[in-house]
Amino acid sequence: MAVSGFGVYARLGVRPVINARGVNTMAGGSLMPRPVLDAMVEAAGCFVDMADLNARAGRRIAELAGAEAAMVTAGSAAGMLVAAAACMAGSDPAQVRQLPDTGGLRNELVIQRCQRFQYDQALRTSGARLIEAGDPEGCIEAQLDGAIRERTAALVYVVYPPLGHRGVSVEAIIEIAHRHGLPLIVDAASAIPPLRHLNLWTDLGADLVIFSGGKGVRGPAGTGFILGRPDLIAAASANAAPNSAIGRVCKVGKEEIVGLVTALELFVAHDHAAEWQRHLTEAHLVTGAVADLPGVHARVVEDSTLWPSPAALIRFDAAINGLTPGAVMEALRSGEPPILTRLYPSGQPDAELCVDPHCLRDGEAQLVARRLREAITQPRPSATD
Repeated sequence: MAVSGFGVYARLGVRPVINARGVNTMAGGSLMPRPVLDAMVEAAGCFVDMADLNARAGRRIAELAGAEAAMVTAGSAAGMLVAAAACMAGSDPAQVRQLPDTGGLRNELVIQRCQRFQYDQALRTSGARLIEAGDPEGCIEAQLDGAIRERTAALVYVVYPPLGHRGVSVEAIIEIAHRHGLPLIVDAASAIPPLRHLNLWTDLGADLVIFSGGKGVRGPAGTGFILGRPDLIAAASANAAPNSAIGRVCKVGKEEIVGLVTALELFVAHDHAAEWQRHLTEAHLVTGAVADLPGVHARVVEDSTLWPSPAALIRFDAAINGLTPGAVMEALRSGEPPILTRLYPSGQPDAELCVDPHCLRDGEAQLVARRLREAITQPRPSATD
């Protein structure tokens, strides 16, 4: 199967790719269903009061998610930014304008060191300081409790597959935060599907929960949303566009807002169990295509508590076949059509090649499996060539 060369990309000299990375920004998020695209086109046909649209979209999202309140953001990173701002500045106009200068404000966010990741820069963009508890391998409740100080504004919990389940549980951190009269921010950007995650953390008592709208929800790539306490959602909105605030740089257009709401309506009604089984079959198809090759170790991960889809993870014994995950990833990317995969965990010496079927379309799993086997078995020049 070949990827069609859509004219708009051809005019820019850009080649469409097969996305075997999964729902992530580097591959363009996800593909929006036709009803989402239609809703966005319709929304582009007139002007609206953006404050009214934001408020009503938030109410609809909260209704769909079973939350007290919600708001639309410009992706999950923007959600982290305005959530942090909300916990520091609240809705006070003078403090909202003051950020990212946090002088006189409670500006510390406590985070487990074992949950630090590359995207927590968005929290610091607000002017917040991250105070680490524990070490890279883990954290215990006493360490987390001891990191809370006079200037602590909130605690942060991150749901992210490479981090696994290390550190203090979300239930325990909610109890610690509330015992100190502090909110808990949960970053669950890529944690849906499964559908049950949509209200999991708010039901447990988390105060602000951040999701991406352009990943598993299949909304516009530049959208996200926050669920949580009405007072904190109001504060996050005060710190966000279209207001003159630190979140003004994270503007969301009317078309994107309508697209996200439509996508979330479809997401809630979707048969996620059937989709999980389809992707599980695709992941096994990929591993089965290479499992017999020397020095290749392939497995399927299907932990729905962390992963939005089953995925194939493949590692190589370089002493046997001279391969690295990075070299195979590049061979797939540079072929025709280009196939995007990723390394998991990214940047780690023990990273494996990850083939995530979440965004594969009909027939593409077979093509990925074939191309993967070819990339592994193709002749390579010897040192004397």
